[in-house]
Amino acid sequence: MPAELARRALLLAACAAPLTHALAAEALNIGSTRGIIDFFIGDSRIFRTTGSFKDWSGRLAVDNANVPDSRVDVTVRTDSIAMLDPQQTSMLKDTEFFDVARFPEMTFRSYAVERSGEASLNVRGEVTLRGIARPMMLHVLVTDRRPDAAAGSRHARFRAEGSIKRSEFGMIKYIDLVGNTVDISIRAEAWR
Repeated sequence: MPAELARRALLLAACAAPLTHALAAEALNIGSTRGIIDFFIGDSRIFRTTGSFKDWSGRLAVDNANVPDSRVDVTVRTDSIAMLDPQQTSMLKDTEFFDVARFPEMTFRSYAVERSGEASLNVRGEVTLRGIARPMMLHVLVTDRRPDAAAGSRHARFRAEGSIKRSEFGMIKYIDLVGNTVDISIRAEAWR
C-alpha cells in the first residue's frame, strides 16, 4: 500500500504543479486610466510628429521567481489616436494609415521577458496592426515597486520604449517627408 500512496502523491503533485506555477505569477492591470502611450515619428529630434493613444488596456502576469514566465498583453483602440492638429488626427484614422474602421484594435503580445538589470527588462513580443503581425522589443524600466500594495492600488510604475517601422504595416504615405521609424514611449502604473 505505501507504494500506491507514493504513486498517488506523485500524481497529485504533478497535477498541482501547473496550478502552483499559475498562482506564482501575479496578475496586474495596466491601461489608459493610469498611463499614456505616446509616439514620435521623424528622424530629427527637433522636428518630429508626435501623438498618443487615449484608450488602451492590458494585463501583466509577473512571475518574480521566474521572470521569463512573465507575460504582457495590451490592446489599443486605434480610433483613440490623438495629435495636436485635428486634421492630422483625422488623416491617421483614414485607410492609408490606421484604417480604424477595418482595424479598430492593435495588440502587443509578449513571447519572451528577460531581466536586463536590477530594475529593467527586455520584453520581446509581437505587434499586430492593420492585420499584420511583426516582432517588437520593449525596453522596460520598473520604478516605485510596492509588492505589498492592496487590491486596486499601485503596485509599480514603469516606462517602456520601443520602435517599429510603419512601412512594415502598410503605412507608406509621406515616408519621404515624415520618416519611417515610429518611436513608442509608454509611461504607466501597474495595479492589482
